[in-house]
Amino acid sequence: MEYYSRGRSLKFGADHYVPVLKVKRGEKKALQAIAPPLRSRITPLFEIVQRKEKTLSAHLDTAFKGLADAARPYRRCFLDTREIEPDGQAAATEVFERADAAGMIFTPVTGLTRTTDTAAALAHQSNGIAIRLTRAEFEAGRIARGLPEFLTNHDLGDAEVDLIVDLGAVDQLVTQGVANFADSFLADVPDQRRWRTLTLSACAFPIGMGGVETNSHAFVERCEWQAWRASLFANRRTIVRLPTFSDCAIQHPSGVEDFDPRIMQVSAAVRYALSEKWLIIKGESTRSVPPSQQFPQLATQLTYGHLLPYFAGPTHCDGCGSMKAAADGAPGLGSPEVWRRLGTIHHLTRTAEELASLPWP
Repeated sequence: MEYYSRGRSLKFGADHYVPVLKVKRGEKKALQAIAPPLRSRITPLFEIVQRKEKTLSAHLDTAFKGLADAARPYRRCFLDTREIEPDGQAAATEVFERADAAGMIFTPVTGLTRTTDTAAALAHQSNGIAIRLTRAEFEAGRIARGLPEFLTNHDLGDAEVDLIVDLGAVDQLVTQGVANFADSFLADVPDQRRWRTLTLSACAFPIGMGGVETNSHAFVERCEWQAWRASLFANRRTIVRLPTFSDCAIQHPSGVEDFDPRIMQVSAAVRYALSEKWLIIKGESTRSVPPSQQFPQLATQLTYGHLLPYFAGPTHCDGCGSMKAAADGAPGLGSPEVWRRLGTIHHLTRTAEELASLPWP
């Protein structure tokens, strides 16, 4: 069965891009700023972030503010509730019901060993269903047998399933280690050609900026991207199926939900994607120097100063244009949230462009 929704095919190929994004205001705004020609190459995977002090209703009010607008320019999105698992099945049900009510074209995400969101996902499978395979399931040897059993138990056909092979955080691995891990994980996936889509997701972005000295810059390898390109894409004619590339943009999978600004320090930092690495430009504690003062200074280093050779130029994307504007003194561009938005715009744009520029087929 070929799945369509409102005239849009739900299938995509290996030349596509699936960024995994926390449902936060900066990320939602970033998706709306992606250039229209690139949007057809992107299917975002949204993660509802874990709840802290708010009631569930208030937490979801915040999550869904602007979410439908962020998803609307794209053919569809994936929607994952695994971070609010402690809130029970009713929370997952409410998320998918709100998405339906907002007119979002979404595919709910669940997993082989999940219990909280499976029923809710199955109840909202008008656009199919996504199964997110985890490192823990792989290491426990549950995939080869558990995946066919999941389909049988829930009366699902593989043609309506989007399979997401999630390596998780790989920031402690080198590129060859990521490639080896991906090969082993994918080898456990049965009948790779039969799934509606097959995506390989991983995140090499560091969990924190502690490895970068104050008032300096450093480079971090984009080893999940390097491994996909050098190991999988380079061997696309000999492997069973080339999976679609997915990463977590400029955010570690653990997120920042445990961060408490009342007791924890944070430094201003610019996260900027290059072809092979991320450039991290770090300032100092925002308790010592306000971020409104620091971010324009960091922007100046990138757009005018000694880091200019790494800058893609103000016309590259809306993010880069705003970075230069910040250096030029434009107001309203001096907060961590704004710079998360700008860095995400640039990362998504660069990654989608690089995928499009590869020698397909």
